Amino acid sequence: MRPLRFGYLLDFRNPAPWSRRWEAIYAESLEFICWCETIGYEIAWLPEHHCMEDGFLASPLMVGAAVAARTKRLRISTGVALAPLYHPLRLAEDMAVLDVLSAGRAELAIGVGYLKSETDAFGIDFRSRGRRTDETLDVVKRLWNGESVTFKGEFFNLEKARISPLPVQKPHIPILVGGLSRPGIRRAARQGSGFIGAIENYPAYLEELNAAGKAGEAARFDLVSDMWLLVSEDPAAAFEETAPYYYYQINTYAKWHAQTDWGVQPMDFETFKKSGAVRVLTPEAAIDFLRERLAAAPTMESFCMTVPPGLPLPKFAKYAELFANKVIPAFR
Repeated sequence: MRPLRFGYLLDFRNPAPWSRRWEAIYAESLEFICWCETIGYEIAWLPEHHCMEDGFLASPLMVGAAVAARTKRLRISTGVALAPLYHPLRLAEDMAVLDVLSAGRAELAIGVGYLKSETDAFGIDFRSRGRRTDETLDVVKRLWNGESVTFKGEFFNLEKARISPLPVQKPHIPILVGGLSRPGIRRAARQGSGFIGAIENYPAYLEELNAAGKAGEAARFDLVSDMWLLVSEDPAAAFEETAPYYYYQINTYAKWHAQTDWGVQPMDFETFKKSGAVRVLTPEAAIDFLRERLAAAPTMESFCMTVPPGLPLPKFAKYAELFANKVIPAFR
């Protein structure tokens, strides 16, 4: 069994019911990420959304640089960066600088995004997201390889573009592509060095790798669909303490999905408590659950969990520490 990396996704939100000073939110979040490194976690994910009332993290690469300056071993991944909202030269440059700052610990996980309100805010045609992402990835990889890039595309025109410094990691910074639809999964197989997403889509990812002529290659997979996982020796008490914060996070996503055709609906609090949307397990049960996930996706490299926004991180730390002490050693 390959070692499995664990880490947390932090979205740096400041929900109105538990509003605090922004400086405190950012300082506490960075301190938590750095502390996680000291107790055995190996990766942190920094997500991206824009124009959100609760201040959902909009600048993951800026925060990634702050994490790089404060840590020594932790992998630093976007989770996910919204590729259509970037210019490929700027994305290539900023990720290369992050890789240099972190001495080769940066990872680029990208998606096309699903909120039309975000592309509208940037003045981008929502229907162009996939094509924009393909052009961006094509250009970024060439720039990371040290090429002088002249590119004439549907969305981007570059003339003798190049970057310096180049990334530390060779052949390039790992690229993981996320997607819920078949085109997104196909993009992951064709463009990325791995797939970040739901375990239910792992078989489709393997099929697309085969179709892309990459059968037998290492199909790297980072699992994020089970991120609402919490470990406690007293699951009932832990759920009672954390439920309002998880409810806020999950229901906010559900409200955003009203812009999509995915059929995800908001819940009232009592329905949420009965839904099983959050898994609160003992350490032993968590180990069994994760072994099942590994059996279903043998090339899984990383397992992402989330910290619910609004919950003070010193109160959450006991759950993170228990997971580090009792669960992580089973996968080493």
